[in-house]
Amino acid sequence: MYLNRVYQDPHSEVLTQLRVVFEHVDFLMLIDINDTNAWPYSITLSEFDSLGFIQIDEPVILLTPEPNSKSEKTRNRAYNAISPLLDNYFELFDKKLRNKHIKLLLDKVAESRLYITRQLRRYWQRGITPDALSPDYVNCGAPGEARRNLKNKVGKKRTIASGEGLIITEEIAGFFRLAIEGFYLLRDDVDLAKARTKAIGYIKSKYPKIHKSDLPTDMQFRYFFEKNYSKTDVIKARTPSIIYDKDIAPLNSTAATNNFGPGARYEIDATIADVYLVSELDPDRIVGRPIIYKVKDVFSRMTVGLYVGLENPSWATASIALANAFCDKVEYCRRYGINISYADWPSIGTPATITADRGELLFKHGDILVNRFGITLSNTRAYHGDDKGIVEQSFHTMHTDILPYVDGKVEPVNGKKKAGKRNELSANLTLFDFTKMVIVSEINRNTTMPLKSYDFESDMPTDLPPIPVRLWQWGIANRTGILRTIDEKLTSINLYPHDKASVSTLGISFKGLYYTCSEVVSLGWFHKNKANPRPSSIEIAYNPLNTNIIYMRPDNQFDSVWTCSLQSRSRRYQDMSFTEVVSIQHESKETIASAKQEADYKAPDVQAELEKIVKYAAERQKNTALSNKSRRLKGIKDNRDKEKHLERKKKRDLETKQSEVGHKATVTPIHSEDLPDKGYDYPDLDDF
Repeated sequence: MYLNRVYQDPHSEVLTQLRVVFEHVDFLMLIDINDTNAWPYSITLSEFDSLGFIQIDEPVILLTPEPNSKSEKTRNRAYNAISPLLDNYFELFDKKLRNKHIKLLLDKVAESRLYITRQLRRYWQRGITPDALSPDYVNCGAPGEARRNLKNKVGKKRTIASGEGLIITEEIAGFFRLAIEGFYLLRDDVDLAKARTKAIGYIKSKYPKIHKSDLPTDMQFRYFFEKNYSKTDVIKARTPSIIYDKDIAPLNSTAATNNFGPGARYEIDATIADVYLVSELDPDRIVGRPIIYKVKDVFSRMTVGLYVGLENPSWATASIALANAFCDKVEYCRRYGINISYADWPSIGTPATITADRGELLFKHGDILVNRFGITLSNTRAYHGDDKGIVEQSFHTMHTDILPYVDGKVEPVNGKKKAGKRNELSANLTLFDFTKMVIVSEINRNTTMPLKSYDFESDMPTDLPPIPVRLWQWGIANRTGILRTIDEKLTSINLYPHDKASVSTLGISFKGLYYTCSEVVSLGWFHKNKANPRPSSIEIAYNPLNTNIIYMRPDNQFDSVWTCSLQSRSRRYQDMSFTEVVSIQHESKETIASAKQEADYKAPDVQAELEKIVKYAAERQKNTALSNKSRRLKGIKDNRDKEKHLERKKKRDLETKQSEVGHKATVTPIHSEDLPDKGYDYPDLDDF
């Protein structure tokens, strides 16, 4: 098949490009498309093959004219003029017959012979189609070249303002560029009018005596701007790169494009819920806004893991959400009074990739995900929430589901009060209540709500609804298979935050709390003697929400864990979170510090009183005649006995005096016989 193909002659010194305008069994008709006077000529197929012509891509780009445009009219005129000749197409390759047909045509059309021959040659050289006769108006003038070296001002003349205006020379264009690129494009608070003012300032600084009528007009400046700066480039230049890439740049694909099936990639992120909560122990106490962590599967859009609590976003809270994502959710929902089956929330196991913010996976705990679970970690770019748009958007839908039914919502922007009352004061949900609402909302979206604009792959059936759990089940059956299973307890422990705890005779101390475990006791670490050595510190894992248990890592192996329980000496902090422990410890320290301040304030008065007593005793001793030293030392025992009897006598006299002042009760003896008087003197305390 040779017809309408273009070949190049590699042996010709001049660029020779030949188009096949007719194909026969034995020969071809060729025309040189670059020769303005060329006509088709014949060449045999064997000769054509022997010359070694090289087929090239179509060099002529044809543009279909716009309807009712001048180009369309020009094309139609040319085609209507030569179309009668095309009825005898093969005869046009013979010069005599062609001239005969052209002569007959000139009697019927109001066109010149030169016009007919030019259009016929153009028809062959540009592709043998009606559009080959379309004019190339795009090449008219000097496309892409600015007309600067002019003697007269271009454009329409002024009708209102005086003067003829300024010719936009290369120098004036340079001032325009300086004002646009150095002022307008660098600042989003500058409009074109201010940029024109800046350009006029540059012109006046170069030509101080320029007349006001010779200054460039607003239309001249705007025309220069629109002709030389595309809207896309202007938007990109005037927008910070972070905002442009995140909010303005066009999207080239979707999140699910490179995620083959369930578990291919999870996204995790946290947000602060737009609602205030109250304490479960005291509804009068407003505890603030909860933190929500979500783990989303990109392929199915299913929420696979949750954390709702008051802990700040960190690895500690992210690990709880990840552990929830890897493990069975049936027991988790049961704790909140929600009964589900495995089929309602089937996401169990570890994914291939996790995408998270940099701060949450940069710690050593990320090594556990990589080295132990074989998970690839993907960190998002700074200020690019769109890198994990699936989980980011899910927070909006969650608020849409829940907020219409709750009190204590966060005030809108610039709206601190509503009807004279702060919204926080109407809060009535506890953390338990809100967590239950979040779970109900996520289960509903996972199992019943069709996704909007889900991008189906070509192999996905048409009867598959875009419901997350249905997409997950289809993907497990047809794409990725079953996710990698794990030991739920060991996984949770290894995902918990790790820290150092000290060891002493009192126990394992962590954050001021003391723990013990049978393995450590058997090793004798708590013995008071130093013969049995013990480490000064050990590595432990802990659940930030539970102070009752910590987990000791004796040899840092994944499956080597000792469970340590809270000692009775730390019973004050039982059934708490470590955040509550820190709060109580802080309050206790404040109380002790306040008491210490009170003691320090009174200490000088006590000190002065003690010194006064000592001074009085010293003065009294000084005024007493003392015997010699040996007599005083020998009489200590006798003096003690005398002083003891004197003390007892004072005590009896004091009790007698107090009983006489009060009412004497009537005493009736139980036994009527006379009993001997045994006396009621104090026994000597030395007898005991």
